[in-house]
Amino acid sequence: MKQLLVFAALLIVPAMHGQSLEYAWLNQPCATVLNCDSGCTACLMPEGAGLAFTGTAAVWQGIDACPHPVSSGDNAVITYGWPTIADIDHYVSISGIAFSPMHIDSIIIRHNASADGPQRLTVRYGANTTMPTTVVCDVPTPELLNETVVTDLGCVAAEDGMIYGFFQLLLQPYDGGLGAWAIDDLRIVASPCATTGIGELSAAQRTSAPTMLFDALGRPIGQVAASGLYLNGSRVVVLR
Repeated sequence: MKQLLVFAALLIVPAMHGQSLEYAWLNQPCATVLNCDSGCTACLMPEGAGLAFTGTAAVWQGIDACPHPVSSGDNAVITYGWPTIADIDHYVSISGIAFSPMHIDSIIIRHNASADGPQRLTVRYGANTTMPTTVVCDVPTPELLNETVVTDLGCVAAEDGMIYGFFQLLLQPYDGGLGAWAIDDLRIVASPCATTGIGELSAAQRTSAPTMLFDALGRPIGQVAASGLYLNGSRVVVLR
């Protein structure tokens, strides 16, 4: 038996207020972890994720990355191997998914570099695109842990043919020697782009179950599917 659940109740309501995704590299078990021989273990998934707005595990490309404790249970990720000139082969990547339109209010990066480490950090960002080329920030790296803040990056919303919007963030330290760059914390603060009206909620309630279903990552699911929650093309949650 199929039952339609109002999409607003499960996905829109959690996004009615501001939401923050925080990558703190905590020393705790989670779906994806980073560890190394000389350091400890760090969770690569963000805290604060919800059904309407969530983030993926951080990706460390072309560099050596190792978590080390800053305080009890809290790590910074120490990285080595950054190039003199920023290139596409060396980066830290973080992606996010928005099932309801969300405005990226700010991105706060707490980081520092050693004296012989990367002297600058470039930040690239794009909505509904992978490996973005738009530079939204290029700043000197601090000697002591400090925050770099990027604000007002616009809305992330599903485009035609999509059931969710997504963004990608690339961090690329560069211009230094063989020393380290450390990232202690990264926080993405977002708020709803628009408020859904009562008329739209009523329309969602009246929606009948379509033929195509999708999982939470937007992948199409055939009609022979296991019991669980799925999304239809109108982003109404369907319980099978």
